[in-house]
Amino acid sequence: MKLTVIIILTFGFLSCNNSADKKTVDNKTAKDSLVNIDTFYVDQNEVNSNEYKEFHQCEFDKILSDPKTPKLAKDIYLDKEWDLRNDTEALALLDSLTAKDKTSRPFYFKVVIKSEKKSDGYYSEGLGYAGYNYVLNNTKEFASYFDNKQCHTDNDLATWADIVIMEFGISGEGSYDKPIVDNYIKKLKSNCKDCSTAQKETINKFGLTLKGKWNEFLKHID
Repeated sequence: MKLTVIIILTFGFLSCNNSADKKTVDNKTAKDSLVNIDTFYVDQNEVNSNEYKEFHQCEFDKILSDPKTPKLAKDIYLDKEWDLRNDTEALALLDSLTAKDKTSRPFYFKVVIKSEKKSDGYYSEGLGYAGYNYVLNNTKEFASYFDNKQCHTDNDLATWADIVIMEFGISGEGSYDKPIVDNYIKKLKSNCKDCSTAQKETINKFGLTLKGKWNEFLKHID
């Protein structure tokens, strides 16, 4: 009888140990499958899906995991709760389009695109002005971002057209009957003379999108 009890207890103990070991392995596997992006955990399988390919392939994860990257920029990119009420923080995002660290520029380029959907008031004016001048003064860099469709898409290009239209709507007041958009597009094409064929095509597409949106804008002007 005693021997039976001992055997039962022994097997019970081993079973518990095996279960604990399995849980440890499972927990370790689960932990290893997570990617930490500034306290934003994403399952490794999701990182490899289309939804997360962008920050995975475009190396935006490096910027997101950098403690120096402003919280507002991270929240906008990750589509967490965010707003643009702090003008200083919001406008700083626009300055980052031409940051000294050129490796961070594509990330902020994307952040500015994502910020457009909530732009209004003071930020909206700043966004239009900064966007207009950024494209004009950095035309080749602007076009080069769209070489990689995994990072910047045709939808992003259309959003940039919306951003530039904001400035035309303000600075062009009283000159809506003049070819202000056509002249702007001509300048962009001139700035892109030494661009690649793909980049020239991007500028042509941007120009057509810009003209289309401008014509729609003019339809609603009294």
